[in-house]
Amino acid sequence: MSDSKQQAEEFKALVEAKIKRLVSDFAEGKISREQFHLLYARYNSRLAITDHALLSGNPDAVQIAQTGPPTMVIKDATMGKVVGILIYHNMSSKTLETLGDFNLPFSLLEPILDDFTLRMVTRQLAAPRMEKIGKTHWVLFNAGQFVTVVTLFINEPSQMQIRELDRLLHDFEQANHPELIRPQINVDKLAYPFMAFIKKKFGKSS
Repeated sequence: MSDSKQQAEEFKALVEAKIKRLVSDFAEGKISREQFHLLYARYNSRLAITDHALLSGNPDAVQIAQTGPPTMVIKDATMGKVVGILIYHNMSSKTLETLGDFNLPFSLLEPILDDFTLRMVTRQLAAPRMEKIGKTHWVLFNAGQFVTVVTLFINEPSQMQIRELDRLLHDFEQANHPELIRPQINVDKLAYPFMAFIKKKFGKSS
């Protein structure tokens, strides 16, 4: 086997392994659908070029397939990044707190928040809901027993991020249960597990 053909075979095996890992990552909720589509198209294109190299015997084709920005750069650029969080108390129809830079007009959120409140009153399950705003922003709604958490992202969040916010919401309601059951909530007494999520996503430390 010539060196160029061996190089093409090795690169093809590498790309196929990356595709397998990509499929697994999406199935496990580690990446968003947007990231999956972008990276799958990238890998599939490289695979097609490599197959062409094997058929044509053109060593330059493999070098072409190997060029371009590293996958980690693409994944980081398209990863869901938290901009801000709004915590909405369903029964009083009031915002308890906003964290980060949450600058969406309330009129955009109100219809969905009203629907979540109705589901809570009638004891219906309200699954997490995502809405795309503009070209790059996404809004995620997570409903709990007392509050709905609205998270503003740049880029589509992954299922893992959605599950993490569900867990933080559960911890928020458990930690603040004595205050949340009061007719009048003193927001100065509330603890916010979401602060860890915002700091982690922005790379900040206290």
